[in-house]
Amino acid sequence: MFELANRFSTFYQECPVLQAPLPEVRAGRLLLCDVTGRVIRRGLQLLGIETVDRM
Repeated sequence: MFELANRFSTFYQECPVLQAPLPEVRAGRLLLCDVTGRVIRRGLQLLGIETVDRM
């Protein structure tokens, strides 16, 4: 979980999501953000850690 969060953080800092140069790149990056969030949320649930919907 920690490694995934670190790698996603690096990706998010280096690759603009909403300002992506092409619509298909933006869509792919948004999908990656969504899937990563789901995986992290599920992993934390399995560990018994509550999550919030928004920050």
